[in-house]
Amino acid sequence: MFLESIYQFVAIFIIVALIHFYESISPLEKFKRIKNLKTDFILIIFSSCLVLIINNLLLSDIVLSTLNNFISFREKINFIPLWIKFALSLVVGDFGYYVFHRLMHKPYLWRAHQLHHSTKKIYWFSGLRTSLINSLIVRLPYLISFQMFNIPFEEFYIYGIILVTVNFWVHSNINTRFDKILSFAIITPRFHRIHHVNEKSLSGKNFGNIFSIWDFIFKTAEYNEKHDNLNKGEDLQWKKVPRQIIGI
Repeated sequence: MFLESIYQFVAIFIIVALIHFYESISPLEKFKRIKNLKTDFILIIFSSCLVLIINNLLLSDIVLSTLNNFISFREKINFIPLWIKFALSLVVGDFGYYVFHRLMHKPYLWRAHQLHHSTKKIYWFSGLRTSLINSLIVRLPYLISFQMFNIPFEEFYIYGIILVTVNFWVHSNINTRFDKILSFAIITPRFHRIHHVNEKSLSGKNFGNIFSIWDFIFKTAEYNEKHDNLNKGEDLQWKKVPRQIIGI
């Protein structure tokens, strides 16, 4: 596992460097990231410590064995090639993410998701601004799907690289001419930015994480370049931050 962790770190470092570079040469919005980095760094340090606890809990032997007991059909699909099961687990997990994400925009779960929507400027690092409960909720569907399709645990580091890359990509401040075409298949920066816009008419749009098909199927998809410069994010109230980092 140590070697896999090194591979994961190196891969994510390269991905971050590339995204950061392309944000610099082709931004959707022009702003100084350094101003936002200070706030995000403070918030993310605290929330990341809690997220590490969640990750260790979710990947504990007790949780994984419990999931295995509930998912009885996993042995019946061992004949399917690993790469197909891996792809299917991402699709199924992504659908679960879509459902859970919509639920977090309901009043009873909004506090868990509120911190993520407190950023005014969307760029790759801001995607890490999240609460403990939010992190738990969005990871569960992928973890369950990963176990459901009986993916070897050794492959989990690849899963992690994919999900981290997706998070950085959809929150990146990158202007690409292929954005609209790509958005019919996957979530793109411009597609996801609309989700963060402070407009009531757009508050229930673009909930997907990897694939945009769920938004198109359930009629929550919205794409319009005119939304690029609309105000985003709620005002961050520091006195509420301790509660928001937990998600309560």
